[in-house]
Amino acid sequence: MAEKKISAVSLKQLFYGPVIEDPEFSGAKLYALLHPSEGVSTFHEIENVHQDTWTYEEAEASVTSYKNQITGNTYREDREAGDVAINFTIGLYQYQEKKDLQGGELVTGAGSQVVGWKRGSGAQDIKKALVAKTKDDVWLVLPKASIGARGANTDGAIGLAVAGTMMESDVSGVAPEYWFDDSEVKGSPGA
Repeated sequence: MAEKKISAVSLKQLFYGPVIEDPEFSGAKLYALLHPSEGVSTFHEIENVHQDTWTYEEAEASVTSYKNQITGNTYREDREAGDVAINFTIGLYQYQEKKDLQGGELVTGAGSQVVGWKRGSGAQDIKKALVAKTKDDVWLVLPKASIGARGANTDGAIGLAVAGTMMESDVSGVAPEYWFDDSEVKGSPGA
């Protein structure tokens, strides 16, 4: 039987949450993170991504070639993998999402109601897991991503532009990136 072919086309769903540290991570465990049997998920679904801003990018590897001075031919190379990043701009967002992805603090008013956001001082070190589902039902997971977010002019509004760069896990056995067919994410929405 031939292996399924994928294209990983565009974006259907996007989530962020705490860094994933499970060396036995799987599609079924992804489903459990997004839909816990008890309580509320620690993962948050982003409900508005401004048109044409979601991208998955893998930079080309950096290659340094070394020549044999006698022959002039390359005899060895050093190769460094390129960065993998998921980028998007949230067009309509809550202050909590801004705090989660950009840092800073929530501003509360009467009755502890959230009424604003204030910027933190200095650079914010934010790490999150990013999970994206494509329109052709391929799940992409960055268990640990360094998050850089900023306000960005997006067609006359201030969108929340987010860049999530894949990072190596602190936990042995956790891959820096996973891709799953929807059939492996048991009971996933839209399955």
